[in-house]
Amino acid sequence: MKNNISRKSFLRQGTALFGGALIAPYTSLTPFISESQREPIRMMYNENPYGPSRIAKKAMQKAFSESNLYTMRIARNEFTDLIADQNNVDSDHITIGFGSREILNKAAMMNGIDNGEMISPQLTFEAINQYAKKAMNTKVKRIAMRNDLHIDLEKMASSITKNTKMIYICNPNNPTGLALDSNELESFCKEVSKKIVVFIDEAYHEYAIGDGYNTMTHLIGADNKIIISRTASKVHGLAGLRVGYAISSPKVASRLKTYLNGSLNVVGLRAAIASYRDDKFQAFSIEKNNQARKIVTDHLDKRGIVYLPSHTNFIFLKTGMEIQKFQPAMKKHGVIVGRPFPPYTAWCRLSMAKPEEMKFFNQGLDKVLSV
Repeated sequence: MKNNISRKSFLRQGTALFGGALIAPYTSLTPFISESQREPIRMMYNENPYGPSRIAKKAMQKAFSESNLYTMRIARNEFTDLIADQNNVDSDHITIGFGSREILNKAAMMNGIDNGEMISPQLTFEAINQYAKKAMNTKVKRIAMRNDLHIDLEKMASSITKNTKMIYICNPNNPTGLALDSNELESFCKEVSKKIVVFIDEAYHEYAIGDGYNTMTHLIGADNKIIISRTASKVHGLAGLRVGYAISSPKVASRLKTYLNGSLNVVGLRAAIASYRDDKFQAFSIEKNNQARKIVTDHLDKRGIVYLPSHTNFIFLKTGMEIQKFQPAMKKHGVIVGRPFPPYTAWCRLSMAKPEEMKFFNQGLDKVLSV
């Protein structure tokens, strides 16, 4: 009898244990976890903390059934047609890449093959600059930022020489989060793109829409050399699946495609197709991002800490502390922040997590800056 009772007791305890394990993912354990025990919150890579969407996940699961087949070409063509339709261009304007980084790299390759020099802002996303210099041995002329840390289009235009064949503009810019004045950028593109490739990186396009920002896709035509890149890594939450695209003239697109590696996979493409059709999830992600950003900016305002108005899912703020010290200090408080962006090393690029998680940054910031 004693053994039976022990067995029943064990089973009851086991049920409670395993039942708790099943319930745990749907409940908050935060009150029972100390700051030192909690997993660090990722606020460094501008990722979507919610993605991918439920619909995209279903599409991925379904795609596993065709993962033994060479159907990625069919999926790529379907995604190409979808992107073309959403941007009011023909499909021959679209180039699909293994993330937008492949588009960036291959544009730099194209420029390097043409023996062209490149112009880029001093403070911006570095992928294309690094590939141009290291892989193609291209001379990249870096243009200082304006006093307000905006990209200086006038200086970029005046820096063009007979050897310049490409200009890179990230809009909204990374790491500043600032969007250029649309009229100024449009005038710049119209004039410069007659002879020189103007590469506009619109990785944060979805976050910026309706907030004083305009895409330049309406300028693309047969008579100019504009390339616009976008990615499924941000608002769509598909960073690990590597899907991006470019919009350009058919002539430029045809040339870009000759340099692509063909590394696309059917799971990523099916997820992207589903996500780009899922307007509700995109709206949800943008709303949650805005909520998270406001929690931080309200706190920064109270503390009188300088930050730039962001059109993205991150904020560039001036801590006054060297980032090499600020990073490990914040990690001790459970938050991983962005890397250094020389020469602005007393600034921090902070990616937005979920709204309920941003309090941990605020708390950690107060402790670190009070030392």
